Amino acid sequence: MRGRRHVHRTPDLTSLLDVLFILVFASLIGTAAAHQDRDDHAASPPDVAPPAPPPTPPPPAEVAALRARALENLHDELAARTALVIRVSRHGVLEAIEVEGQKIVLDVPLLEHSPDPDIGLAYLGERSAELRVCRIAAVHLRAADLARYLVIVAPAAPLADLPHALHQGLHRDLDRCFAEQRALATIIDPEVLTTP
Repeated sequence: MRGRRHVHRTPDLTSLLDVLFILVFASLIGTAAAHQDRDDHAASPPDVAPPAPPPTPPPPAEVAALRARALENLHDELAARTALVIRVSRHGVLEAIEVEGQKIVLDVPLLEHSPDPDIGLAYLGERSAELRVCRIAAVHLRAADLARYLVIVAPAAPLADLPHALHQGLHRDLDRCFAEQRALATIIDPEVLTTP
């Protein structure tokens, strides 16, 4: 019987070399990335606030004189108008109109409950011109318009405490006073009257 021939094989180092190559290559890539991050960080300038814009130069002397004269004219025009005070409660009721020593007591709601739960309250003047503060005043004064008046809307509560719909509606009415009734109008926050 013939004996089996035993073949002696040398270990295959190819796979071991492949693994070593991959490890060395990964290490080199990691080192290069770390150096790149450090270089990028060193190269980027520190966060600096942008420079402040240069101050606006004063207007030319002629423009300044014209502005001063225009302000005087506006002051004279406003001073010549009769004050008409519109009193509004914190809950959105026009309670009184005061003009030339006369007080007209009213009870005119400016708000309504909206069927839309997202709205809650709605300003009545948004849907009807007859329910805007200057129009209400003109009707009760039996005046064609309010051109000779300086309308002063005086809420009973600070503006910040008023319902949102009332706050917004009154401010929109200020513009409508001029467009619809030829009145110059303003709203006075009672907080500014009590602040020393």
